[in-house]
Order: sequence, then structure tokens, then C-alpha cells
Amino acid sequence: MTDDAQRWKSKYLESLEQQEKLERRWDARLDLLRRGLVRSSLAAEGSDKSVDQCMQELRDILRRDDIDAGLSGLIPRLEKAVLDSEKRRQDRVEQNISGVTSLTDQLLALEPPREVRKALKQFAKRIEERASQPRELPALLSELSSLQQQALAALDDEATQARPGFLQRLFGGKDAAPVSSADSEPATADDAPPVVPVPNAVAQPEPLAQAVEPMLKASSEAAAVVAPVTPNPAPTPSLAAVTSIVAVTPVSAMPAQASGDPAYALPEIPEPGYSAVGPHIGDSLMGLLDELDLPERHRPQGEVLRQRVQGGLNWYELVSVLDDLAVLVLAVTDSGQREFASYLKQLNERLASFLSTLSEAHEGYSESAESARTFNQELRDQVSGLQASVQDAVDLPTLKQSLEARLDGLLSTVSEHQKQRDGHEEAVAQRLQSLTQKVADMEQEAQSFRDHLEEQRQKALIDPLTGLPNRAGWSERLELEMARWKRYGGELLLAVLDIDHFKRINDGYGHLAGDKVLKIIAGELAKRLRKTDFIARFGGEEFVLLIPSTPLEGGHQLLQTLLDGVEQCPFHFRGERVTITLSAGLTAFASGEDSDKVFERADQALYRAKSGGRNRVELN
Repeated sequence: MTDDAQRWKSKYLESLEQQEKLERRWDARLDLLRRGLVRSSLAAEGSDKSVDQCMQELRDILRRDDIDAGLSGLIPRLEKAVLDSEKRRQDRVEQNISGVTSLTDQLLALEPPREVRKALKQFAKRIEERASQPRELPALLSELSSLQQQALAALDDEATQARPGFLQRLFGGKDAAPVSSADSEPATADDAPPVVPVPNAVAQPEPLAQAVEPMLKASSEAAAVVAPVTPNPAPTPSLAAVTSIVAVTPVSAMPAQASGDPAYALPEIPEPGYSAVGPHIGDSLMGLLDELDLPERHRPQGEVLRQRVQGGLNWYELVSVLDDLAVLVLAVTDSGQREFASYLKQLNERLASFLSTLSEAHEGYSESAESARTFNQELRDQVSGLQASVQDAVDLPTLKQSLEARLDGLLSTVSEHQKQRDGHEEAVAQRLQSLTQKVADMEQEAQSFRDHLEEQRQKALIDPLTGLPNRAGWSERLELEMARWKRYGGELLLAVLDIDHFKRINDGYGHLAGDKVLKIIAGELAKRLRKTDFIARFGGEEFVLLIPSTPLEGGHQLLQTLLDGVEQCPFHFRGERVTITLSAGLTAFASGEDSDKVFERADQALYRAKSGGRNRVELN
């Protein structure tokens, strides 16, 4: 192959590789665009019936591979539906303005007192500006209801003052002349005192409420533009019903809260004030103070804080108490760090002592070797001297005397060496015993710190609200289950569960109710699972579930059982049942896939369950 052909081949391969990269990039962008359109269509759902139908068709088209033909036919119809919806919204806004203006004019026609009339006129000037915004409509109606109550209350007071009493109507006013015998004839109907008409405070709002009804209906439709419609929306009460209930229903006539299982009762709305939760906050703070292991120098501060809590707190004192408690918690944390640093310092000192003992043992060994060499040299010298004495001796007595002297020196040398050796061995034995004890103490303390670290690690893997494993615990168990699945094979399922309309629970019943729902649902899910299954709180109102050694059909049945169990939980608020449901997406691990890919498929199945009506399980 020539150089020119090789060059063209290289350019072709590079162009082909660049084309493949562009295709992958466009595929990723198309996937992001599809997901964004699906979520946008779900967010816009509920504004208009025709628009909702187009949005449903849009989601169905996006799930297909060939979307060009479907979008080319849908977009013109969607544009027309949106324009018609906008026109209907403008009509509803005009109806709102007309209805509120008519109510205001009727109230002004009743000739209310000057203060109320002035407030009504100021209110009328801003009707067009405020009624054109759907989010301002509830506040507008609330203000109008308040002004109506003020006007009717003022008219009722005037009528009460103008109405004559029973004796006055029976015998006449106090300025009337004395009744004579000639005038003692029965009074006719013409002679009866005039009856002052009294406005009926209960029946008066009725004609106004009739004018409000279409406006309320229109406002509920307008509010749907900015808030997604729920499957079973609560009916909107009419202004007449609200006004009549507030005006004529005494407190004692309010229905008592029905009984129910206290474990499933949602907190009252609004969330209780400090007077209601104060004792609980005090008990919690006292329990936390009891659990804190304060350093010696912070204990007086802790006692002062304990006395303040026991003496009762209000909102303003609670802030300073929490600040002081935070200081104590930081002190305990800092104390733990100092304790750990102190332990490390002691460990370093003990290791230094350990090394010193080893050095001493090595030095002792060196001294022992040197002593042995010295002893050997002395023995050689003694033997050499003994040999020289034998050679130099001239007679037997001299030889005997020389041998005895040399033998005495030899015995003395051996005895001295034995004493030194015994003393050295005793010192080495003591050092070894001390070294062994230090090693045992260090091992015991190291085990204690390992146990403490493991306990803290386990606490870090638990979600404090639900008691289930958190996301870190989920990651650890997922890695373990995947390793087991890759080694032994079999089935491994992953499910993602989400509480339906959880934001509505928080907004409608308060965040305390939301926390209670999360805890109860977590307990209901955990008690229905096998010991081999693993569930964790992934975040917010979302849970994740690992189901090993189970086929896809069995996992579907298990999830359906979990959803049915949660739906049957007897949640109630003020004696009325509150139904809470879950949606779930389920998928199975496939060979060659990582955990992120499997989770994404389960998450897509969850979104299909949400868009398909909720309270259901979707497979992927």
C-alpha cells in the first residue's frame, strides 16, 4: 500500500471515529431531551384537559424510537391546545375580576361604617391587579371575606341598638304620655310601634355567596395552572359555607375528633406551638445532657444549663439554651479528639519505651557476648600461665604451689563469670516480662479503640429518622451483594420505592407528620421483608431494596405485598382516614452491568409507575 493510500485510510478511520463520537453525543443529548420533556409534561399536567391529552401523547411518542412523525403531527395540535387554554384562562381571570367587583359593590351598597367603607374602596382599586394573578386569588378572597364580616357585624350592631325592648314595645317609649281611661282601648295594628328591620347576619351572605360560586370554580381552575392536579382533589368549599360556619357554629358544637390508632395519627395542623411541645423539648434536652460525658472543666456549665432547662423555657430562652448546648457538644467532641490525641501520644511513648527495652535487651546481649569473649580470654590466659608454670617448675613442691595458685585463679574467674551471667539473665527476664505486659496492654487498648471505631462506623451507616440503613450503608451492602452475585450467580433484584404525593403530606399536615409517615412506612416495609433482603432510605421519601435469590415474578409479588401493606396502614388525621401509597420500579441485575446502570433502569420503571397512575409496580 502506497503512502498516499495509507494517509487516506488513516483520515477515513479518524473521520469514522469522530462520526461515532458525534453519534454517541447526539444519542445522549436525545436521551436528556426525552427525559426533560417527560418531566416537563408531568409538571404541566392538570392545567387543561386538552393540553393534558397532548402531554400524554407526547410521553407515548417519546417512548418510541421513531419520534419524528409523531412530533410533526402533535406539535401543531399542542400549540393550538395551549393557545385555547391561555384564552380560557384569560376568560376565567375576567370572570374572577367581575365576580369580586360585584361582591364589593354589593357590600358598598349596604352603607357600612366609614372605616369599613374606606377599606372596601381601597380593596376595589386593586381588584383588577390582584385577581389577574392566580396565586393572589386565595388572599384576595380571604380579605374580601374579612371585610364582609366587618360590614355585617357593624350593621348587626346598629340594628341591635335601634331595636326597641320588649317593655318599650309593650308600653311605649319612656317619653310617651300617661295612658288615660279613655285611651285604654285595645291598640290596633295601626297603633303598634313600627318594627325596625334587622339584617339577618346568617342569611345575609347568601346572595353574595351565589355570586362567589362561579368565581370560586374559576379560581380553582386557574390555580391548577400553577399547581399539578392530584388524582383525587379535595372539594373547594364555597364562600357561603365558610362564612356561615364561622358565623353561626359555636366552639362547643364542633365535631370531636374520632378515635383511631394513636400510632398512625398525624399531628394537628398547624404544628403545635411551644406551649404544647415545650415539655417534650425540655425532656429531650435533659436526656441529651444526661448522655453527654462532659469534661471536668465544662461540668459546672452543664449543671447551670440543666437548671435552666428544669426551670422551664420559652421561645426566646430556647435559642440561647441551644447555643450553650451546642458549645457543650463541641466541647465533648473536642474532648474526644483530645482524648484520642492523648492516646496517640501515650502510644508513641509506649512504643518508644518498647524500642528502648529492645535496645537494652540488644545491649544486654552485646554485653553478654563481650563478657563471654572476656571469659574465654581469661581462661586462655590462665591455662597459658598454668602451662608456663609447669615448664618453669624445678621441683615438685614448687610445681604444686604454682598449680594451686593457678587453679585458684581459674576457679575464681569461673565463679565471677557465673555470678555476672546470673545477674544478667535475671535483668533480661525482668525486661522481657515488662515488655510482654506492655504489649498485652497495647493490644487491649487497640482492641477497645477498634471496637469504638466500629461502633461509630455502624452508627454512621444508619438513618437517624427511620432507623434503616442510609445511603452509605446501602453502598456498602450493594457492593457486597454484587460481589456475591458475580461469584455464585443466581438472581439479584433491585427496586426503588417512592411515597406518592409526599410533598402534599408535608404541605397539608406539616413536616412533623411527614417525618412520622416516613418512620411508620419504614417499619411497615422492614417487617414484611426476609432476613436476606436489604432495604435502605436512599434520600427524602425514596427507599431502595435489594432482593437476592428471587426471580422477577417473585420480586413483583413481594413489592405488591409491600404496597398493599402501606396502603392499608390506618393513617388518620382528626378521625378522618388518610390514604398514603407507594410507587415502585423493579429490575434484575444482568451480566456485565454495573450498579449505576441497574439503578437507572429501576428509576425509569419508577417514573413509569408514577406517570401510569401511582400505587403500582413497574418492571424494567
